[in-house]
This record gives sequence, C-alpha cells and structure tokens, in this order.
Amino acid sequence: MKTRKRAAHFLLIPELLYSPPNTAIINAYLENNYEVDIFAPGLPNEKTDYGNFVTMYQIDYSWLWICRNLFNIKWFYYSCYSGTSEDPLAIVGIISMLYRKKSFVLVDEIKSDTYRGDRSDKWKSLCIWGIRQSNFQIVNDNHRIALLRSYAKLGNESQVIVYPGSFYELPEKNQIIRDRIRRQWGFIKGEFVIGASGGFNMTSGADWLLKTMKNTQDLFAVIQPLGVSQLALYLLGELEFIDRMFIQNERLSWKDAWLTAQGFDLGLCIYSNPASQFQKMGISSNRLCMFLAMGVPVIASRQESFNFLEDYECGIMVSSYDEFRIAVDTIRSNHQKMKDNCEKCFRDYIQPNNYFQRLKSFIHTLGRQ
Repeated sequence: MKTRKRAAHFLLIPELLYSPPNTAIINAYLENNYEVDIFAPGLPNEKTDYGNFVTMYQIDYSWLWICRNLFNIKWFYYSCYSGTSEDPLAIVGIISMLYRKKSFVLVDEIKSDTYRGDRSDKWKSLCIWGIRQSNFQIVNDNHRIALLRSYAKLGNESQVIVYPGSFYELPEKNQIIRDRIRRQWGFIKGEFVIGASGGFNMTSGADWLLKTMKNTQDLFAVIQPLGVSQLALYLLGELEFIDRMFIQNERLSWKDAWLTAQGFDLGLCIYSNPASQFQKMGISSNRLCMFLAMGVPVIASRQESFNFLEDYECGIMVSSYDEFRIAVDTIRSNHQKMKDNCEKCFRDYIQPNNYFQRLKSFIHTLGRQ
C-alpha cells in the first residue's frame, strides 16, 4: 500500500475533535491517504475514534510553547498543516512558513468587533497573518466569505471555500428511534416538544422559550445546554413548569446530540448577539444544520443568511418575543408540511456531501503541489 503522508491539525479545544467541520477535515485527510496528528490543549496522547491513523497530542497556545517547540525536526516530516480559529492559526502560520509546507485553516470563528476575544493584539495579528499565509481558507457559510476577507485583509487571489456546520454522513433516523428518545425524556403522548441545544443564554432565545413555556400550558421542552453555570441549571430545575421540561445535565457527544434531535418538533436557532459573526450565521450554525437534517422545523433570528428557511418553508425568522410566540403556533399548525420541507432544504440547500467532496479535492490538490 502507498505510504501515507502526514498532516498536523490544530484545535482550540478538545471538544472540537468530533465537531462536523473537523470531522470533515480529518476524514478528507484520511481519504487523501494522510495520517493525521491532532494537537489541542488537554488531549491525552492516544488514538481516536477515527481509527489508527489519527492520534492526539497536547499543545499550549503560547509564546513559551513556541520558544520551546518551534525548532523541532518532527515538524519537517509533516506534508500539510491545518487548524481552527483562533489561537491555533498562529502556530499553523509559523510552522508552515518555517518548514515550507502547505497549510489551510478553518476560520469557524471570526473574532472581530465586539467578539474579538481576550488575546493580545500581537497574538491576534499573528493569527490573522496565519490566515493570509495559508493556501486556502474555510468558512462555514457563503455569507461569511466577505467578512473573512475584510477581517484578514485577504486579496482577491485567496481561495475561500465553504464547509457547513453539518455532518455529511447522518445518524440513523426513523420513528422507532424517535419514540425511544422521547420516552427517555418522559414524553409519551405525542406532546409538542421544543428543543434548545447548545448555548443557552439571553442571546440564544432562552428568555423567549421560558416565557413561552410559562404562558402556554400544552408546550414541552428539552434543553441540552452548554456553557451554563450550576446555579443556572439549579434555577431551571426550580421553574414552576419543570414537569414539562427535560434538562440534559451531562454533555452529549456531537453524534448523540444529532441523533436525539429527531425527538424534537421544533428547534431554536436564535442569535441576537450583535457581533458580525452572529449576524452571518446561515449554515455555519451546527444546531440549524442538525435540526433540518433530522427533520425539525426551526425558529431563527431575523438575518439575511437565514432567508432560505422561509424560501423552503422549513422555518420562520423572528426579531421579538411576540413574533416568537406567533411562530411557535404557526409551525405547530403546519408541522408535517414544514417537517417534510426540512429534508428538501437539507438535500437541496445545505448539501454537506457536495461541500465535503470539494474540501477533499482541495486537500488532494495541496498534496500534488
């Protein structure tokens, strides 16, 4: 068998290892005959669920790490470097330049204006330089291409491609699995269930959902929260309508979150943070792609990148609580039609397998240059 090339892929946090875009990148490497080493803070040095050709290693994104590890012969043996936003991009840029290797970057977080993060200007400048020096860049939605070009000051010659926040191979979906999932939540009578997955806060529609639950006695909800405090979880459990809610206390894997989403009847995709990135979400939103892939109509915040939801009649855009309440009733009244439209939208608009094939082709081309 042909000897595998080696690639180094740098992640910001270990939990991103099995996210949809990183799954696509790692599998695209593997299908192009690469062995892949994954670097992230806190990772154990061991094999992964991707198989024997993908191994994890620890790294620290700091000037001290650069000084101690930059001049190491091991970096010479990699054929390609890649990384995600934002801290890893500095390392990718420096090592690929120093060892004269190809690189590409997944800019899934564009930390501009009010969402700039807390890293120093010097480090951020290095990350932006890493973006510019890469052979191609990946964003998760077409609406983010111009935002990235402006943020990183990319020239017109830069190749920016898209891979959405979606798995290209979906979990199994059928009525038997859906019924089993709903029974595990304690819902057995055909209740109308609203799902909130991921960040659960005042910019993701948490207040609108809870207020609607309080004012509508025949609605049910499942909350799979990330990034919330123990106090917030406790207070959720003390709500007067907790008997109509299921709160997922442990963090689900990416695949399990997608699998269980088919148990919802409606999904929340609210992004009211005014920062540029959150106003150009589109199919960069993992929860949006997840809901539509699993046949769940959505309520989304009003922005141009979500116009396709109303074009395909699989979701409704809102900008206030009153509009949110009306949208819940509208989707409930037209649920089966909108549910069917989700599959059409996923097939004809999101098209993750098409994006995956293009990503694989770009990586293949790098290996030939």
